[in-house]
Amino acid sequence: MREALGDGYAEGMDCGELGSAIQKVTVGSAPGEHSLRQAQAMKDVLLAVEDSLGDTEGRLDPGLREPLAVALADYAADTHMVLGIENTEYTRKGSPSEPAWKDADGVHLAVSRDSLLRTVRAVSADPSAYVTVRTAATRTAAEELAEIRQGTTGDELTAPPVWNAHVLGSLDAIAADVRRDLGGGEATAWSRAVFTGLTDGTPESPPTYSEDPVGHLVDSWRELLRTADPADDPDFIEKENVVVIDVWGTALGLGETTTKAIARDGLGSAHDAGTHVLKTLD
Repeated sequence: MREALGDGYAEGMDCGELGSAIQKVTVGSAPGEHSLRQAQAMKDVLLAVEDSLGDTEGRLDPGLREPLAVALADYAADTHMVLGIENTEYTRKGSPSEPAWKDADGVHLAVSRDSLLRTVRAVSADPSAYVTVRTAATRTAAEELAEIRQGTTGDELTAPPVWNAHVLGSLDAIAADVRRDLGGGEATAWSRAVFTGLTDGTPESPPTYSEDPVGHLVDSWRELLRTADPADDPDFIEKENVVVIDVWGTALGLGETTTKAIARDGLGSAHDAGTHVLKTLD
């Protein structure tokens, strides 16, 4: 952590000060845009957190959860790649010895999938931190779908929603693991805080797909989630990918048969991801 924070590190920092320092050295002035130095600092932070979790039985100080979640959300494009279906470049560069890198698409970082899962699980003990990470993942997934144009066929059409399902299925499983550990009323309170946080500020009606495709997909889901009762159906959050695929398929004019086939593939991908997550966290 000392190496990651550089001049921002001071002996005797409390967790609140450490969290502020983490955000300062990892988050850029524009959302999702980073220098190589910032991305490398973020990787070093994630590696340091992973090391610390081995000594704390996977628990993270409450003062660090939200700041780290904010930083993770700012790197949602990278976490989307790490938590999705295996990608050769991100897998190779997830090694601790591999630095952050820059290409034509910008600056990137990678850590191992299991390491990232354990870190996201640790911050998610705080429902507001889970909301921060989940909101960023939802928006990134919607952006991936919005890039697909009418008339697209083959893997260019079907691969992105299945990849999204793998990411969201991973986050579904993390939520399930949190609820399992809390149990009873505490689990319900956690779910209620998550549902409220995810739907806070939802407009009366979503924008049209033509004027704001990402907003249409995100707000259509949030509008439905707002009707759910986490006490009766805490797993309702797991419907996100199917709901978004249905809304997206309708907007793109894919037809019921194609849309349902993509949704089925997504369910399989989400199930596989969730199974792996729960084994990793067990």
